[in-house]
Amino acid sequence: MKQPYSLPFLPIEFDSETELFFYKKVVTASAKLEKLKEKLRYSVVNQSFLELITLMESVQSTRIEGTQVTFHDMLEDQLDHQDDWEKTEVRNYQEALAIGIEAVQAGYPLSERLIRQIHEVLMKNARGSSGASGNYRRVQNFIGPTNQLKDAAYIPPEPQLMDQYMTNLERFINGNPYAEEPSDELHSLIKSAIIHAQFESIHPFLDGNGRLGRILIVLYLLQSKLIETPYFFLSEELEREKFKYYALLNGVRGIDKPVPDWKSWISFFLDATIKMAGHQYDKLNQAEELYQSGLARLTQPSTQKVWRAMFHSPIADVKQLEVLTGLAPVTIRQSLKQLVQQNLVFGNDRQRNRRYYLYDLIAIMKE
Repeated sequence: MKQPYSLPFLPIEFDSETELFFYKKVVTASAKLEKLKEKLRYSVVNQSFLELITLMESVQSTRIEGTQVTFHDMLEDQLDHQDDWEKTEVRNYQEALAIGIEAVQAGYPLSERLIRQIHEVLMKNARGSSGASGNYRRVQNFIGPTNQLKDAAYIPPEPQLMDQYMTNLERFINGNPYAEEPSDELHSLIKSAIIHAQFESIHPFLDGNGRLGRILIVLYLLQSKLIETPYFFLSEELEREKFKYYALLNGVRGIDKPVPDWKSWISFFLDATIKMAGHQYDKLNQAEELYQSGLARLTQPSTQKVWRAMFHSPIADVKQLEVLTGLAPVTIRQSLKQLVQQNLVFGNDRQRNRRYYLYDLIAIMKE
């Protein structure tokens, strides 16, 4: 009979050759992140871009778990607010992420308490939610294609060990408060890769571990000051290579390997960071160019204001634009008419509550 995995505690020791291998990738990844940060700092669309990539992160992270909801669906949901479990999971992810970001930016450590708080928000009225939301599991769980233990691909540590493992993870994240001298620290990107994989291997909650583990990536990068604002997320790239992602996480657990393969996982994580930082830079650049080219074609200040608002909500109606711009509805309708005439935005066929779509920006964000 298959048994729970005896997961080693952190930290992990690497030989000098492996560390050098990692740090060559870290240099490239850090440079890409710095380039993205500088681009964002002076961008005219920086705030709207942050809002949209946060929404994209929420969509992609939940899609890894099997939902079919899309970025376009969630833009529509900002107007519809439909009672749909898939959209509820995305909205919960956004709220949980926001709570974590606010706490870390306020100086609170990435602690067990904060992790449990985020989990409670993540699971609110969602699939798999129960009275255990925000609490470590008290029963054995497993990961596999069926609900049969015999088919399990991975069986996490036993439930009575959750406190020990999570205390160990918290100390790895924040350092041992009783240590006189700080030990040699790994780079934040390497530690973030380890934190994510270890959390997934502990699997401390009955559900929501994958989504929460991906939230921990950005929260740790914020806490470690590698990024100043939540401008970088990894779920889009992880979703793109989902099966490789799962396979390499299994590798750190020694599944189908003679020993846990941390090198392949961390290498993949760093490569994904490099690709995603470059990808987000290109998205931001295209969004800026779209904004400036549209602005150059508009002469009315009110129309320019509506155009700017559409970058915050690429799918919008007059009521939403009234909130975003503070303009009168009649002025907004006149501005939208000009934008439609210029083929900058497109309206649907509704006679009432007509919606307008900035398709070019949606396409950029979905690339």
